Amino acid sequence: MKSLKKIQGLTLFGFIFVLGVLGFFAFAGMQIGPVYMDHMSVVQAMETAAAESSPNDSPGKIKDRISKLLYISYVDQVSAKDFKVVRGNGRELQVKYTVEKDFLFNLGFIMKFEERVSL
Repeated sequence: MKSLKKIQGLTLFGFIFVLGVLGFFAFAGMQIGPVYMDHMSVVQAMETAAAESSPNDSPGKIKDRISKLLYISYVDQVSAKDFKVVRGNGRELQVKYTVEKDFLFNLGFIMKFEERVSL
């Protein structure tokens, strides 16, 4: 007969604890993941608009193209008014936006994004 000291395993309490921790991180991923996926769509829309624009396009025309690309991608966190065409050593398309999301009970998170693409 084996000694009880050599028997190893996970107790029911340990299993429930591990399951709870994994569930918490899965829930956090389900809340944060779509925000980052939307951000990737915003960056892709900026790059597409930059590739399709000509040097003499007006900022309004560029923002209109961005608005259409965001609509196609179902992005609702950002609107065309968040984009700016900045002049410096050339023209750049810039976006700054903040996403506030409720997480759990009275907890939430704030994510700030800033991207620049050369036109």
